[in-house]
Amino acid sequence: VYENCEPDGPPELPAIAGVTFTPIGRTESMNMINFQTTRSVLLSYLVRGRQGAPVQIPGFTVKTSRGPQRVAAFNAAAPGAPLESVAGSRLIPERPSVWAGEVFGLNYELSASRRTNPQISPTFDWNAAPLVAEDWSKPEVTEAVVSGDRRVNVLFRTRAIAKTPNTLKLEAAGHLLSIQTGTVGFGIISQPRMEQVSVTSDQPVIEVRPLPAPPPGFSGAVGQFKLVSKVVPEKAGVGEPVTWTLELSGTGNWPEITGLPEREVSNDFQVVQPKAKRTPTEGKLFDVALAEDVVLVPAKAGSYALGPIAFAYFDPKSGSYKTISAPRTTVTIAAPAVPQINLTPVSPQANEAAPPSVEKKSAPPVVPPAPAAIPRDPLPGAAEAAAPLTLRPLAILCTAPFAALLVFWGWLAVRRARQTDPLRQRREAHDRLAATIGKIGSSQPSPLSSQLLEWQRDTAVLWQIVHAAPSAAAFDVGGVPPPRSSDPRGEGTPPTSSAWSTLWLEADRAIYGAKAALPSDWTSRAQAALTAKRVPGFNPLRLFLPRNLLPFAALLALMLVPLSLLRAAELDAAAAYRKADFAAAEKGWRAAVAKTPTNWIARHNLSLALVQQERAGEATAHAAAAFVQNPGEPSVRWHFALAAEKSGTAPGALAGFLHPGPAEKFAEFASPAQWQRGLVAAAFAAALALGFVLASAYGEKSGLVIGVALGAFALSFCGAVIAFAGWHAYGTAAHPDAAIVARATTLRSIPTEADTTQKTSPLAAGSIVTADKNFLGWTRVAFDNGQTGWVRKEDLVGLWK
Repeated sequence: VYENCEPDGPPELPAIAGVTFTPIGRTESMNMINFQTTRSVLLSYLVRGRQGAPVQIPGFTVKTSRGPQRVAAFNAAAPGAPLESVAGSRLIPERPSVWAGEVFGLNYELSASRRTNPQISPTFDWNAAPLVAEDWSKPEVTEAVVSGDRRVNVLFRTRAIAKTPNTLKLEAAGHLLSIQTGTVGFGIISQPRMEQVSVTSDQPVIEVRPLPAPPPGFSGAVGQFKLVSKVVPEKAGVGEPVTWTLELSGTGNWPEITGLPEREVSNDFQVVQPKAKRTPTEGKLFDVALAEDVVLVPAKAGSYALGPIAFAYFDPKSGSYKTISAPRTTVTIAAPAVPQINLTPVSPQANEAAPPSVEKKSAPPVVPPAPAAIPRDPLPGAAEAAAPLTLRPLAILCTAPFAALLVFWGWLAVRRARQTDPLRQRREAHDRLAATIGKIGSSQPSPLSSQLLEWQRDTAVLWQIVHAAPSAAAFDVGGVPPPRSSDPRGEGTPPTSSAWSTLWLEADRAIYGAKAALPSDWTSRAQAALTAKRVPGFNPLRLFLPRNLLPFAALLALMLVPLSLLRAAELDAAAAYRKADFAAAEKGWRAAVAKTPTNWIARHNLSLALVQQERAGEATAHAAAAFVQNPGEPSVRWHFALAAEKSGTAPGALAGFLHPGPAEKFAEFASPAQWQRGLVAAAFAAALALGFVLASAYGEKSGLVIGVALGAFALSFCGAVIAFAGWHAYGTAAHPDAAIVARATTLRSIPTEADTTQKTSPLAAGSIVTADKNFLGWTRVAFDNGQTGWVRKEDLVGLWK
């Protein structure tokens, strides 16, 4: 604590054996008491001791802004728990003494107290030299109670060899983990305070013993081995090839084993000896099979002995040298067949006296068996396939034309309802009357009689008078003639009870009378009468009258049928492949797939490279992806079946395509995305055909147009059914998020391997799933039955992504 001063650089803390100081923060404060101000700077350290004894901190000097200051000594209480009691680790060799070159097990164990809520990293630092070691296994998590303390134990396994005899002290392993050292805050808003600590393991000593004096022929192999020799065929003719295969397999110091035992062959054979093929078990460094095929072409007939072959090795289990051998195999080489010709002359008499000859039937020729299937050559170039749609956008695309058809139908029905409305002519006459009255009241040069005749014609329509020459009495209410009255101009005019009757009489006089004139207020009275005469507007409910909807009602049911169905880097990789550098070819094609997942040619070629490397599970997954993206390519279909045969697994939804029936053969004509496009096109064609039927039904009816349109609708409906069946045949593989499990793994209920209490289930290679979520290297997958779980992302191969 610095009072009324500040630190001049970081303080030099005293060195105490077994005690570490870890800075955890700096705070500043100010207090005022009786108008006296005290400023303080606090530097906080976490003190951790290796032992549980009290910590004695001696006095020491620090530099401050006011010169050197002395810090008094302090006796601290015993730490709550030394690091060793919180977490510890150790390396555990399988045996303290091993032979040089012997494969032995090595475990690394980390133990941490559960009360500290440890967060353990799945990786740690360890230098294997001078050992040669395999990669560490995935962590195995268990829990145990030690002296009343519940602890989490994490175990890693590996195998190693020591090349030369010596006394080895193994390098210590360093492991970072986070432990809880307290809480921050108070009450319900508190949270754990986590501290990252480094745990260093012990350094066990291993005694590496030298091997005994070796026997003749010993090449340095240490372990347990098996030697197999096979000759095919054992009987052949001159010039026919014979393959002699020698395979050495087992567990041992394979990095030190350079090749197979030498073989001796007669000079009568021409020898073709390719490079030996080394096949390690996946994830294993010391489990390998080394095979070499020698092709022998005989030049002479005879019987030849191949072998025996002996291989000497040191068995660390028995501590002695052993020799295994492959037995001798005898190969019989036959001379080429020469036709025999009888040159002995035969006289005609002898020929006549000779009994009839018996024809000898030769044995039928032997048909050689077909060779075992091998991968075909890579396909050139690149080609991108269309990815399928999910159900929702597909349904929207298929229903959109029918929604537009409904809108078109509604427009036709509204137009029909307006045309068949009985009040339509009256409304139109009402509108024309307003225009005519305006013309009559204006000073237009048009003849007054023609305008009045237009007014009378539209007035009759407005009042629904069907008489050819109606009189003013037609406007009387109830048909009773009105009483007589006098005209203001002195002419006797029969007044009516209706303004329309008066207007009609005045119009008749102006048209047919001697004076072609109207009263000065006629137009204003006509306009007022027209305003008072109201005609009901168009009623939208007339749209639903049968005569307006009926032309399309029967076709509506047909439209619902298809809706119900909706418910229900390249050149380099090829060059590397031709050079038999399959790993480089894989790298190039994998990069192409990562850039364009729907490049079905890159998918197909990547599967070829994986098959050549005996990685059949992953090869099958990529072959299946190439198949669903372009099932019509013969090379793709051939290789998909070959990869499935080599892996022994068939993706569930695509198993039927390996031995296709009629439905599968038909579905192979197009990919799922192409079948979806066909379904959408059929929906648009069906809607267009119904649109022509609608237009004909509401307009000028044509039997030819309706017949052709209904025929087109029937063809579209059949096309939709066919497209739906082709798409449905692919099952889950047609989903854009579909993926295949490339290797056998474990399905977990939560995305972690540290929790051993969670429910797990084995997941077989070749399973087709739907991947919907990703989380820190884990992927959540779903199955057709609704089950979900988490698997490692690297265990999946997406079919479209």
